[in-house]
Amino acid sequence: MIAEELLSKIAILSPGTRLRKALDDIISANLGALLFFVDDPQKYEDIIQGGFDIDCPFSPEKLYELAKMDGAIVISDDVTKILFANVHLVPDPTIPTIETGMRHRTAERVARQTGQMVVAISKRRNVISLYYGQYKYVMNDAPLLIARVSQAVDTLEKYRESFDRIIGTIEIDELRTGVSIYDVARAIEKGLLMLRIHEEIFPYVIELGGEGRLINMQLEEVLEDVTDITSLLIMDYSIRDLDVDQAKEIIEKMKQDKEISLMRIIRTLGVDVQSLSQAGEAIYYPRGYRILNHSAKIPLSVSANVVKTFKNLKIISEASIDELQSVDGIGEKRALAIASAIGMLKSRTI
Repeated sequence: MIAEELLSKIAILSPGTRLRKALDDIISANLGALLFFVDDPQKYEDIIQGGFDIDCPFSPEKLYELAKMDGAIVISDDVTKILFANVHLVPDPTIPTIETGMRHRTAERVARQTGQMVVAISKRRNVISLYYGQYKYVMNDAPLLIARVSQAVDTLEKYRESFDRIIGTIEIDELRTGVSIYDVARAIEKGLLMLRIHEEIFPYVIELGGEGRLINMQLEEVLEDVTDITSLLIMDYSIRDLDVDQAKEIIEKMKQDKEISLMRIIRTLGVDVQSLSQAGEAIYYPRGYRILNHSAKIPLSVSANVVKTFKNLKIISEASIDELQSVDGIGEKRALAIASAIGMLKSRTI
């Protein structure tokens, strides 16, 4: 997973930005470049040596012309000014580096020493390398990124179809016969896989910048409410009574697992079964958080009061409007919303 602070730097270099236009022009002209982004140039006087004091507003055209000189270019970290050109950067030579070329060795050492962003463009390979503190990120070719992300979106759409289909099966059984913990685990598994795939491709979407806008809209559509539904499933079927923060913490932990397995999910829910066949026979009624919050739009804090009073969705479904209104936070409007949501659920089981 790429750190949030690095993602913000990748966004600065993404297609559609003025800086990226300059970098693409430099690559097209088969030029190399070394760019040092600073918040206050006086802080780095021991590193920045020689060159020309430019101190002019940033523009892609100016940066491209200045890149024709051999030295490094110093730019304000908000990319509004070009401060110096043709400078010699002299970082601490004892700082370890895994790079081989002089430009990239300098870039890595300067980034590590200052904690600032440094960009190196390889003249021979036409590659943009971003260094920021201890991080390094090589910018990808846009057509390759689009193909990679599009493939991931196709996979996500298939997982979403499967996720919705399993949720539909669960809803049919929630009031009728109870739900097998196996089906619950399958739904949670699909939710976790979708969230993991999104986490993996999100840096690529950021890197695409303006060119990834439509793809990002697709992702938002596919992943809408996946985290919420998965969290509510965990709250509904966990042996322990969990709040939403605890459920989301469980999601984060399971997403980091090398392999997301059904048995791992089942054991995390606290269900004591030894095999998936046993899980198929372990039947539970949900507490009701998902229907109350996601379908009836009852706030979780109030939903918790309903669950505490009635214990599970089956008992909630049998409660009268007056009984529902006796719960703290439930007035007539909310009681009717709960009855309506449950009524729609019952109609699907007929």
